[in-house]
Amino acid sequence: MESYDRFLATLRGELPDRVPIACWLGLPYLLEQTPAARSYIDLYRLWIEDPVTTIVAIQERLGLDPMVLTQSEHPGEVITYPALLSSYPEDARATWRERREVVGQEASHQVVRRTVTTPGGELSYTYRLDNHARSTFQHLLKREEDLELLRFMPDPARLDISQLTQMVRQVGRRAVFHHVTPGVWDEACQLRGINNLSLDIYDRPEWVHRLMRTITDRQVRLMRRLAESGIQTINYNETWVGFGISPKAYREFILPYDREVVSAIHAAGMLVSYHNCGRASKLLELHVETGADALETLTPKGRSGDVDLADAKARVGDRITLYGGFNEHVLAEGTAADVVAEVRRCLDAAGGGGRYILRATGQIMAARPGNIEAMTEAVRRYGVYRT
Repeated sequence: MESYDRFLATLRGELPDRVPIACWLGLPYLLEQTPAARSYIDLYRLWIEDPVTTIVAIQERLGLDPMVLTQSEHPGEVITYPALLSSYPEDARATWRERREVVGQEASHQVVRRTVTTPGGELSYTYRLDNHARSTFQHLLKREEDLELLRFMPDPARLDISQLTQMVRQVGRRAVFHHVTPGVWDEACQLRGINNLSLDIYDRPEWVHRLMRTITDRQVRLMRRLAESGIQTINYNETWVGFGISPKAYREFILPYDREVVSAIHAAGMLVSYHNCGRASKLLELHVETGADALETLTPKGRSGDVDLADAKARVGDRITLYGGFNEHVLAEGTAADVVAEVRRCLDAAGGGGRYILRATGQIMAARPGNIEAMTEAVRRYGVYRT
């Protein structure tokens, strides 16, 4: 079975020949593996121009089941790669003009302010930018009335996806495209800030529902547009759900909207993996109710999460594909024997009966020589399904 078919079959709940191995390789690691790139922007451009001999080939050499991660903008958090990959034509941005200015400069970082001009007024957000991440200081939605200005955002149906479409055609069946979009709650947090939004659900719940409704309607249109590129799967990024939201608040403020977007993804012909890289143990059954095909990253206690992989398998593993659970720090700090032991732990906990994809719970930023290969070889040895 080819990697392409193996990954998609497992997302659909079908039994493949073996457990797939599909991990997120971090930018520092990929930069080391790409001699032609001197910066992260170089990496992005190389992937867009020639994904087959760059990002796909690296994964194939390591023994991974390759996937190409592409991204939509996450306001204030993920901007550069999406901006290189897709954009709106000039007339589609007529009511939403963004201006970028550097308002602070240090040796290790910049402070950037983006100002948005609309027919109804201005919005702005400010963030710190360094080599690896952005940290937002001031969010776009500072007042309740700012929500009304979101109606001036460009229509997702007008998004130019020609470069994404070309990438999909170049790759063919060599890899699955796993396109990362912010979930409804995640985007709300990016626009408003997690601290503010966590208070808003008590202080102004109807306003929160209006915000979630606005974002959902845009997300549905975005998913329909992205599907036209030919991508196969969506990584529905609800990272901020893992901050520790209660099941009650999740059911009221998040689940109805996530379910609607997941339904739109399926209607457009794509599969979806629900991304919660934080606390998920109390939400496992609710995550299943979204209708998603897979759940990631199944991060355990002692990291940023609270998920026990065997417990997750017992509770929901027959209804949703589990995607994650592997401690990537073993790759950088452990021996090959430690790596094999971690693989076997994951397979014993979640591999039985199918519906499991092995991936690191976080991005692989570094690895000792040979350790990623030890991981992939161990899955090929111990993760085979015999029918």
